[in-house]
Amino acid sequence: MTTRASLIHSTLIDHIARVDLRVRDIDRSLSFYRSVVGLEVAEATATRAALRSPEGEVFIELSSEGVSRPAAPGATGLFHIAIRFPTRSSLGDALARLADTGMEIGAGDHLVSEALYINDPDGNGVELYRDRPIDQWPPPSGDMAIPMATLPVDLRALLEDGHGRDAIGEAAPAGTDMGHVHLQVSDIHATTGFYSDVLGLDRTAMLGDSAGFFSSNGYHHHIGVNTWRSRGATPVDASHAGLERIVFAVADPGQLDDLSSRLGYQPVAESDGSEVLTARDPDGVEMQFTLTNMATAKRE
Repeated sequence: MTTRASLIHSTLIDHIARVDLRVRDIDRSLSFYRSVVGLEVAEATATRAALRSPEGEVFIELSSEGVSRPAAPGATGLFHIAIRFPTRSSLGDALARLADTGMEIGAGDHLVSEALYINDPDGNGVELYRDRPIDQWPPPSGDMAIPMATLPVDLRALLEDGHGRDAIGEAAPAGTDMGHVHLQVSDIHATTGFYSDVLGLDRTAMLGDSAGFFSSNGYHHHIGVNTWRSRGATPVDASHAGLERIVFAVADPGQLDDLSSRLGYQPVAESDGSEVLTARDPDGVEMQFTLTNMATAKRE
C-alpha cells in the first residue's frame, strides 16, 4: 500500500518567506490589500510598501517603480499568489469583505483546502484560502501523493462561519501568511523537470500534461504551475504589473548547501550577514532561498 510518507522526500522549503509584486499605484494597491484582504501596512513610501498580518512578519512587498501597465493575462509568470488564513471562520470574514466590494469572486474546494479567487487592481491573481486539517486530506492515489480537485464551495455556509458584516473593515488574524504561489509556464515538461530534478521538490500532484504541484515537508504545494493560458508564451518586461520574485525560507543549512551543489554556484553574502541563493526557472521567474532565521531577520 502506497503511503503519503513514502512519496514525500523534500525538506528544502520551510515556508514562503515573501513574495515581491509589481503594481502601478501603491496607494490603490494598499487600499485593496488592507481593506479587502485585511493585511497590515508595515511600511510604505510613494513607490514601495510592505504588508503583513497583525503582529506577523512581512510576507508581501509591493513596488511601483517603472510599472505603467497592468498584468498580462497570457504571459508566463504569475497565475496567483495564495494568502492562507488560519481558520475557516477567518476565510468567511475575508469573503464578507470581498462581497462588500461587489468584486467578482471565484471559488474552489480543492479537497485539501477551500479557496476564493480574485484579482488585485492591477490584474495580479490572488487566492485567499484555508487548509483543511491534514488528517482530512485524501490518501495517495497512484503516483499522486496528495490528490486535489476543484469542486464547488458552499459560499453561504462559509459566510455564516464568519462574522458577517462585522468583519468589514477588520484586519485578517495573526497567522495569516503566504501559503503558495501558482505560476503560468510555457512548457510543463521543462518546468516539471526544474522543480523536481533541479530544486528537488516533491511532485505532489499532476493534472495531465497541463498542471503540476510541488512542495517540501509534506505540504500539498508551495508551487503550482500550469499552461492553461500560457503554453508557448513568453514573459513580459518589468513595466507590467506581475511577479518580481519569490523568497523561500530554508530551515536546514545542509539543504541550502545541497541546492547550491545542484545549481552549480554558491549563495551570495548580503550586507546583513545572510546568504541568498538565487535561481530562475525555465521561464525566468526569480526565486531566492535563504535560511529561516535570516529570512525572519530581514523582515523585522
